[in-house]
Amino acid sequence: MKRLLILAFFLSSAFSVSSQPFPLKLKVATYNVGHFNQGWAGGFRFMGDPNSKKEYKAGAAEKQIAAWRQWISQQSLDFLCVQEWNQYFDVDSLFHAEKELLQPFYDNIYFGKAHSWIYNGIATNYTLSNLRTQYTFGDYYALIGDLKIGDKTITIISMHIPWQEDWHMPALEALIKDLKKYEYFICFGDTNSSDAEQMRFREAGFNMANGGYQGWFGTSGGKLTLEGRQGKVDTNIDNIITSANIKIMNVSAPHTGLNDLDHLPVIADVVITD
Repeated sequence: MKRLLILAFFLSSAFSVSSQPFPLKLKVATYNVGHFNQGWAGGFRFMGDPNSKKEYKAGAAEKQIAAWRQWISQQSLDFLCVQEWNQYFDVDSLFHAEKELLQPFYDNIYFGKAHSWIYNGIATNYTLSNLRTQYTFGDYYALIGDLKIGDKTITIISMHIPWQEDWHMPALEALIKDLKKYEYFICFGDTNSSDAEQMRFREAGFNMANGGYQGWFGTSGGKLTLEGRQGKVDTNIDNIITSANIKIMNVSAPHTGLNDLDHLPVIADVVITD
């Protein structure tokens, strides 16, 4: 009888530990994909001989699709949040970008409304609920969903802050105010902000991947010089911001060979604590 009681105690303890989902580590990334065309709207453009046959142009697009697909697969991300997506990968609208790039790797793909320049999405194998969009100015918005883990709700956000002078600071202030409402959140996106402006996230008590404890990582590819891990001042515009109870580790902003003249992604491990 005593042995049975001891066994029951250990089984109960093992169950309570295994059923406890925290701390939970996720590999995540934000990537302004620049419409697959180095920041030009409309999708990948064949830059060779304009008199080339349609089949030859399609073949060039397929090679680019393969490179994007290989990069996405290699990262093995739990969450890939994108900005400046394009419905079609190529300007000729032959290849549907979500089908070609995301569906092979992710069961759950969420997008906001497609605008000419602003188009945010979240790809994951987790399930999000309560999907909504929150606009700031013009076509700029945040795509927001709730991730339920145990009894916790982690708010997942893919956002794009406007660069336009009249819109920029009000949108940044509105985002900081909104983030304060969430107990747990992971916010991904293109901040279009200076280093000093982004430090306001840390002043608000949040954690940052870019400009956090590992320093700055340049992501504005067209303005960067290759100077190692640290970015140039005010070229570190893409970021992952979290609530204070989510730790950020192993940050990188690698060259991908895909969109390096426009944006680099920010990749990190985030650890959600109890």
